[in-house]
Amino acid sequence: MKKGRLSLLVLVLSTILAPLGCAAGPPVREGAVPAEDVRVELVEWARLAQSAHNYQAWRIVLDPARGDRMDLFVETDRLLPETDPYSRQTLISLGTFLAVIDARAAQLGRRADIDLLPDGDLDDRDLARLPAARITLTRAEPTQSRFAAAADVDALTTATVKYRYRPAEIDAALADRITAWSGNGLRVEVVTEPDEVAWLNRVSIDAFTIEMEHEPTLMETYESTRWNGRARRQDPYGLAFTANFPRRTLWLADTMMTIAPQRPAAFGRTGVRLFTGALDDINTYIVLKTDDNSRRSQIEAGMALQAFWMELHSAGHVVLANSQALQEYPAMAPLYEEVHERLAPEGGTVQMLLAVARPRGGRHAFSPRFAAEELIVRR
Repeated sequence: MKKGRLSLLVLVLSTILAPLGCAAGPPVREGAVPAEDVRVELVEWARLAQSAHNYQAWRIVLDPARGDRMDLFVETDRLLPETDPYSRQTLISLGTFLAVIDARAAQLGRRADIDLLPDGDLDDRDLARLPAARITLTRAEPTQSRFAAAADVDALTTATVKYRYRPAEIDAALADRITAWSGNGLRVEVVTEPDEVAWLNRVSIDAFTIEMEHEPTLMETYESTRWNGRARRQDPYGLAFTANFPRRTLWLADTMMTIAPQRPAAFGRTGVRLFTGALDDINTYIVLKTDDNSRRSQIEAGMALQAFWMELHSAGHVVLANSQALQEYPAMAPLYEEVHERLAPEGGTVQMLLAVARPRGGRHAFSPRFAAEELIVRR
């Protein structure tokens, strides 16, 4: 294609694509009128919780007989069988959702009694068969949630910034608040020692490279990527470029990906290059471990994760989940073993490896998200 025609095509497509943007604007605002059904209001906030690969595998069933009760299920239409074969990351994401439910309920003068696995442990052959949690709401003013930070409105509506970092500046007070989540089978550690950070960076790069060169996981990631604004609106979940590009240049990335989307192998190579460069500015990690790897522990880890992740947002930091080395498919087994031998030599499961940084400037669009009603089932 001649240069002049290509320039014209870019201009035309950018005009078309720029208004489409992302599926979600600022989803909740301070002072907004709550939904009439408090359960819907809670979901409206909880849908912004951190979600593995942004898959939002949440299904909420409202109890038709009780306006104060709802059940949370795994949405099995949105799983990642290659990348997350045992749905461990998905269960952690159920926990992040529940932390926001608990915190937002307290803001509204309710106590959220969250009963995990109320009908027994989940069926690994059919994760959607039984509820992961039952939430019952009780009026209780004043009330306070131990997960209060999880629903901090400013932190919750801060758009993610990815791969554009400055080194973290974690002071002792913030580190203490994060590590205070340790206890009851959960261990949270802040790692700043240079040799340990260098090792974690190396492991993270090796693991990301495996994920991008192992064809089943590469294709799963490639097919979960929403290449432009139209795709984000049509399928408001999965990976997007909103975190990688500020608003002022996102339209150009959308345009180019529409004109000439990368083939999978090139997509993988580009991802590894960008990821590797981003870690140059990483000087802090958070390691999240549990004493066992039960479904209950995975959910509880997610609840703590959401709270301290939002604490970091409130302190002007962003988090990059570098947990590829913890994924449980055979090609990753050597790195999985290396991480556990070093970080959990006495046993237990490393649930998350989180790189912490400060974002560089620029306003970013929000990642695509489902509307609350799209996550809710009414019977």
